[in-house]
Amino acid sequence: MRRLASVMAASVLVLTGCALPRYYPEVTFYANGKTIRVEPAVYCDLEGANCVERNVPSTLKVPAGKVVQISVDGQIADGLWEAVFLYRNAEGKEVTTGTGLLGKGENYTYTLALPNRTDQLVGIEVHEAAAAVLETGQPLLRGFWAVEVTG
Repeated sequence: MRRLASVMAASVLVLTGCALPRYYPEVTFYANGKTIRVEPAVYCDLEGANCVERNVPSTLKVPAGKVVQISVDGQIADGLWEAVFLYRNAEGKEVTTGTGLLGKGENYTYTLALPNRTDQLVGIEVHEAAAAVLETGQPLLRGFWAVEVTG
């Protein structure tokens, strides 16, 4: 009976056209003595089409004044990527900023340090560029990895 169940499951996969899960590059975040590896929330083919959305909630505790080290998979580093982050300053105003484009086989890591020791990080996204370019000249997004930050 067990063998029959395995054969039937394999047949269903063949008949429905489902394939084994494909490879998704991960991004590693390290802060406050804790490391998390994050899979992409959205990941597309190299042209920025055929996207897969996934619910992969990730949270990292980062007290005010602490840095976050970001390390990207070699596939991401060989292309173009950037880290975009949201933080709350001492006046309570939320500010969004980013690293600008990194990569081209030279940047596998980035250390995120906020301008002031009292600034509180709220969230981080890593964006990977696709091979395609928008009409504005900006690279099309291939994938992104998101982390919610708690203080």
